[in-house]
Formats: sequence, structure tokens, C-alpha cells
Amino acid sequence: MTAQNTQWDRGGRRLGRAMIALPALILALLIFGPLIYSIVLSLYKWQLTDINSGKPFVGFANYVHLFTDPQVLNAVGNTLIYVVGSVGTELILGFVIASALFEMTKGRKLANSLILLPMIIAPVITALIWRYMLDPQFGLVAQVLSVFGFKGGISFFGTSQLALPSLILVDVWQWTPFVILILHAGMLGISEEQFEAARIDGAGRWRILRSIVLPGIAPQILLVLLFRTMDTYRIFDTVFVLTRGGPGTSTETIGLYTYQTGFSFFDMGYAMTLGVFILITVAIISSFYIRLLRRREVFQ
Repeated sequence: MTAQNTQWDRGGRRLGRAMIALPALILALLIFGPLIYSIVLSLYKWQLTDINSGKPFVGFANYVHLFTDPQVLNAVGNTLIYVVGSVGTELILGFVIASALFEMTKGRKLANSLILLPMIIAPVITALIWRYMLDPQFGLVAQVLSVFGFKGGISFFGTSQLALPSLILVDVWQWTPFVILILHAGMLGISEEQFEAARIDGAGRWRILRSIVLPGIAPQILLVLLFRTMDTYRIFDTVFVLTRGGPGTSTETIGLYTYQTGFSFFDMGYAMTLGVFILITVAIISSFYIRLLRRREVFQ
């Protein structure tokens, strides 16, 4: 390589770094600026209803209160039930439907298009649709149940026993297509030679699913678990539209409790503390799944 080419190469690298530096700085400010600001505010007592008190520094008092707050324990418990119920059901249904699509030879594109329809609807609109469908008097489900003799309707979102399972049903309806899309793409990435070899050895459909398909889509399964666990743990919009955390606090999630603390009780300092808590727990969950993904890649 000549000296002139070397100079051109160095100049190109400097230009590339200069072009990347400004967007990277802006992106870092947009990401870490609000994060640092939230962490700092979590160390203050900032009550919006008490203008004269200012924002006194309280240190880690908000965090001490967080770990002794019974509502936080209730909200985290409801959130974990919601996460496990939604993600577990979506993963099972997604795998079953993705396997059925994988076996299809005709109409696969049309089926994919129809299956993805719930996912493209905004969560708030989805919540409103299900709110009217499950209305105990005029909803579609109530009308169908009345045909079979169930008069009076069932208050799906008005009873503490059914409210949280009903919310899980709404989430499963909307986001199972996402799971189907990812798992089906993983199945299509498995080489045909593996299936042919298994069929020659006399393996049946269940043996192929267990020995070839499941190990082959393990990275996609972990990816689905990562994204859906993060999404469901931070759930807010669906719960806010359908139940507002009720009846009582039976469907109050940690995201909704954070919102209510900041914008209903106007305790912004404690709301920032809850936001930091959500961030830390999501980061821990994400790092666990990412570590599993990396370990999977190492052993492949």
C-alpha cells in the first residue's frame, strides 16, 4: 500500500469518526440524560401539592420506603403473575401455531397476514375493543353466553378473581402473533437436510419437533422470552384503560402504581424511585436472558 493510499485511508477513518461522533453524542444525551435526572430526583422529596416545601434532599429514604411499602409488594406480585401468565401462554400457543404454519404447503402467506392483524392494532385500541366485547350487559361474549343460558352476564373486569386473567387474555390475543412470527422464522431457518435425515431414520412428527425443531429454534425462544418479559413487566396502557388497577388493587401493576404515585398522588420523588426500581429489575431480567443467548451461541 502506498503512502498516499495510507493517508486517504486515515483521512476516511477520521471523517467517519467525526460523522458518527455528533449523532452518538446526541443519542447518549437523549438516553442517559433523563436516566441520570431520574436517579437524582429519586433522592429528593418532591411533593407537587406542597409548593412551599421545595425539594428537600432525603438521600435513600425513598428507597427505604420502597422496600417497606406493602403496595409495592402487591403491585410486583400482580406484575409477576401477569408476566408468567401472558408470556407462558403466548409461548405455548405461539409454538403450536408456528408448527402448524410450518407444516402448511398452501395458504401460508395468507395465514401469516391474518395472524399478524392483532399485533398491528395499538394497545389502547385493543383494550377498548375487549372492554366492549367483555361488557357484562351488551358485550359480544355476554350475548353468546346468553344463548347457552347464562343470563345476567359475567363481570370480567369487575371481579378480583377474573380481572387479572382477563387482562392476560387481552395480552395473549394481541401479542401471540409476535411469538408466532419469530418462532416460524426460526423454523424456516432449519436446514431441510436435518428433516430428511430424521425421516430416513424413521423419526415421527413428535420426535422431529422434540429433537430438531425445539433445539433449532432455542435462540428464537430466548429472544421471544426476552422481549415479551420486558414488555409485560412494564405493562401500563392496557391495565389503565380496562381496570385502572381495580377492583381494589387486584390488577395494580408496578407500572400503573408508578403512574398513580406521580400523577394521582403527585409524589414525584417517590415516583422517580419506582421508575428506577423498574429500570433495575428490567435490566436484571434482560441480562439473564442475554447471558443465556450468549451461552447458547458459544455451545453451537
